[in-house]
Amino acid sequence: MRGLHWQAETGRVTAWAREFAALLPEFPFPNSNGMAPDTGFQLYALLRALGPELVVESGVWRGFSTWVIRQAAPAARIIAIDPIFALGHCLDRTRIEPAWRAPDVTYGGGDFSCAGFEFMAKPPGSLVLFDDHQNKLHRLRQGAEAGFRHMVFDDNLPGRATHNTFFHYRREPRLDAWMALVLEEYEVIPPLWDTMAGMENEVFVPGLNLPREPDLALLDTTRAPRSGYSWLTYCRVRPEFVGQTLPPLPRD
Repeated sequence: MRGLHWQAETGRVTAWAREFAALLPEFPFPNSNGMAPDTGFQLYALLRALGPELVVESGVWRGFSTWVIRQAAPAARIIAIDPIFALGHCLDRTRIEPAWRAPDVTYGGGDFSCAGFEFMAKPPGSLVLFDDHQNKLHRLRQGAEAGFRHMVFDDNLPGRATHNTFFHYRREPRLDAWMALVLEEYEVIPPLWDTMAGMENEVFVPGLNLPREPDLALLDTTRAPRSGYSWLTYCRVRPEFVGQTLPPLPRD
């Protein structure tokens, strides 16, 4: 099970982009919060390439990413966790509705760190998506020690963010070396087209530059006030560290 080699497989990516763009109108409401359509496609293509039997989603909100997972992996078991399932009654309903939920998805209101996944039997290739705005390195450690080799992280921004990202950590040589020790693969997925991205579209990011086809227009956020590109990142942990206590993080 490997990641998708995006630059070398643009023909495959373009075919999946057409496929996803045709599915996108089936989502029942405009997704004005959370994962954007182009990032949704990146997740879709990655899951099509990996084919996991179990996907855990940490960070659900209105359910667009859950819907993407279900389209990409129709036979997979999905466990979706988010504090809104425990605390939603305390929030303004207009912030969390409308929402997409599915009867074949298991929902829970706890945090990944205390959900007990380390005690759960997981088929090979099980994957966790972290789209929860928590510090990335700590989620990586929690995921690996809970027995997940394959992890996907949204919002891995290199600049200003709501949390510490891998880009932030990797500027510290000792933390960068720790990641190289633990990870077999670290892949930041490129945008579909050249774009300005970030909290205020402040960073230029070169893209795959797929054909500008009318059928793909729904996936194009390059002209939006804030690009949908969010540096979705795939990590594969070295097998000897999966389900084990990881080496301690370097300290000053």
